[in-house]
Amino acid sequence: MKIALLFLGFVIYTASLVGQNLPQKYSVRIQKADSLYQVKDYKNSALAFSDAFNAPDAKITMNHRYNAACSYALANFADSAFFHLNYIATVMNYTNYGHIKSDPDLKTLYTDSRWKPLIETVKANKDKAFASLDFITLNGYKVEVFTAGMKNNQINKPVIVFENGMADAYDRWKTIIDEVSKTNAVFAYNRPRIGESADDSLPPTTEHIVTNLRKMLSERGLKPPYLLVSHSFGGAYIRSFASYYPNEIAGLIFIDPIDFTKKGDMGDQPYLEIGLTQHQIDSIFGQPYKNFIEKLYTEMPKYYVEEVKISRQLTKTDFAECDRNPLPDVPVHFIKAGGFSNSEPPTIYDREKMWRINSNIQMKRWLELLYPLKYGKLFYCSNSSHFVQADEPDLVISSIKLALTDYDKIQKAK
Repeated sequence: MKIALLFLGFVIYTASLVGQNLPQKYSVRIQKADSLYQVKDYKNSALAFSDAFNAPDAKITMNHRYNAACSYALANFADSAFFHLNYIATVMNYTNYGHIKSDPDLKTLYTDSRWKPLIETVKANKDKAFASLDFITLNGYKVEVFTAGMKNNQINKPVIVFENGMADAYDRWKTIIDEVSKTNAVFAYNRPRIGESADDSLPPTTEHIVTNLRKMLSERGLKPPYLLVSHSFGGAYIRSFASYYPNEIAGLIFIDPIDFTKKGDMGDQPYLEIGLTQHQIDSIFGQPYKNFIEKLYTEMPKYYVEEVKISRQLTKTDFAECDRNPLPDVPVHFIKAGGFSNSEPPTIYDREKMWRINSNIQMKRWLELLYPLKYGKLFYCSNSSHFVQADEPDLVISSIKLALTDYDKIQKAK
């Protein structure tokens, strides 16, 4: 599966325009490659990635090389696919073993003699980077866990707990974990079906995942309070954790989270603001949207599909599981990605304008949650993609350190 945020619905992106007589910037060329992938024009997507990598201002990331490899594999250009995969494995020390070994985009490579050595290299990278990797057995199923900074595991000292985005693995937190584990105990893991965690055959509801997480923390001797740090869909899980167990929370950090503040028909608001009629909105989310979801269920791997289903259930119930109780008065941070990128085909509205409108609406609702709190903060990252922890890890590290400092202030004031 191509490493990119897969939005549910026809959400809010558009291509930027540049002067035709000027060389296209790297970011614009990457957007073109992503867009061609989205419409399944894999050959031209692969060629567009190659063109982007030759741009004068190219800053080729691991993610971009991986995505290029996916397009090359889907276009049956195995040599080029292996070139990029071997590069990220041997030069950039790619570690996401669980993802690459089950990625359906790469299935044309599975029978190639070069596949096994590649996978073995990635596994070795992971074992080296995550030397404390271990497994916990819950109800007969193994869950992949990673701990660090255990020497800092002290009574009443916050444990930093990371919750991944949808169908994502804890590898993305590596840079941040390396820094914050110098002062605090850290716990990260992969939810069932993700990475090397087993399929426990249960829907990943917020109650199930929170229950699992508390059991694992207890088994590792990591007692509350917990500073919970989440990305994207993981925000629903840590908000639910805080709702179920508010007295165990030292702080909450939501990195570009799923919008659990959205209720009822609030989802129509950005479409109305951009000028669409209710009829147009209903047509977007009518049968074409249902067809899109049904196709996604048949094409995407189970670990992704199961979390999409839970996301849709949460939306239908207005995220009732997440906010049955108010946020505890602890440090709460929202980190919003402001960097727009296009990976969707054109539509009847300006996707970037829609995206900006929707972002503003979200932040207003998040601010309303923060107003009653003594240490609530909102950070806006104007040039960061959805994966802020990869684009601006120093910001996330600073947010964590600031939350820990403010938590200490709260404790001293008691």
